[in-house]
Amino acid sequence: MRKVVGLLAIGLTTALAAPVALAKREGRDKDDIKLENIKVREGRAKASREGSSEVGLTVDPALQAEVDRILDASKAPSGAVVVSDVKTGRILAWASRGKEGDMVRKAKYPGASLFKIVTTTALLESGKVRLGDSVCFQGGESRLTEADVKPGCHSGDNKTAFEFALGRSLNPVFGRLALKHLNPTTLGETARNFGIGAEPPLDLPADKTSIKLPSDDLGFARAAAGFGDAKMSPLQALFMMQTIANGGEKVRLHVTGNAAEVPRVSLGQAFKKETADKLVKMLEATTRSGTSAKAFAPMEGKPRLSVAGKTGTLMFEKPKRLVSWFAGFAPSRKPEIAVAVMLANDEKWWRKGNEVARDVFDAYFELKANQP
Repeated sequence: MRKVVGLLAIGLTTALAAPVALAKREGRDKDDIKLENIKVREGRAKASREGSSEVGLTVDPALQAEVDRILDASKAPSGAVVVSDVKTGRILAWASRGKEGDMVRKAKYPGASLFKIVTTTALLESGKVRLGDSVCFQGGESRLTEADVKPGCHSGDNKTAFEFALGRSLNPVFGRLALKHLNPTTLGETARNFGIGAEPPLDLPADKTSIKLPSDDLGFARAAAGFGDAKMSPLQALFMMQTIANGGEKVRLHVTGNAAEVPRVSLGQAFKKETADKLVKMLEATTRSGTSAKAFAPMEGKPRLSVAGKTGTLMFEKPKRLVSWFAGFAPSRKPEIAVAVMLANDEKWWRKGNEVARDVFDAYFELKANQP
């Protein structure tokens, strides 16, 4: 197995592993807006500025009410849901629960398997991996060992087309392919293109998402598969999905201002549209035959949707939480909205992130269908 060493890899690891803390800005306490308690007055969503008056939001009042209800029904001690209009970056709903503050923009928990999206993008952009490539794997369901990421095919291995690996969240596939085709520098560049290492592009302060990319083989393979030392906010997960939905184009997010006049601000291309199209196909497998097939199965009386998305699940020790993620967009081929859900449940839980996300998608399209 090859060893990745050198100043460049070490420097990159240091840059991406900066401590996660809420951004410190001059006058933040004065300028920030409390979005934990969004109110609807005179048909418009509003929130209070610290030590000042109310500020108008881009949030859709009807969808916000539904998202609040759905998040409350999850009974999660801590959690967040955020929804955006894909084309403009307008925030349509923003809901947070728990004692830990505004969990939409707080990067407290690892993104877990959501980071596989970054690894997949880097592999596709490299041109060395194609959707139809057959990949061998075994083990690695809850952790990765050296045997799980040993290159090549071995006795007892299973096989899958790379196209389905993301939807099934196959850890050893991403560990093996990352070791073969990537290194901390190339994977780190893709992470930065997604906005990891910087604040999400929002008109309010938000936590930076971070990821450590170790130089040793096993540590790097684990990070590439989503087992790395990382922190991600639901807002960053939303921005990642919105970028894919926009064909690889990064579009600024807006939560303050007039909902009818949100400007579309392009921040450039994160990766090729061809790569985004392939990602869409892989993310569709999540809800059709992968980790969210049951949650997104057709239901009588509910909208029939094609959803592209990704799950993430992990046990977090302090506090002890079962963290459940889902981030995605719909309709998958003509996206309208992106959704990110994070639930930090007790060991006993009521609902998972993908189930909550399904309800949010249903609520949006039902409200749309009932508009006059």
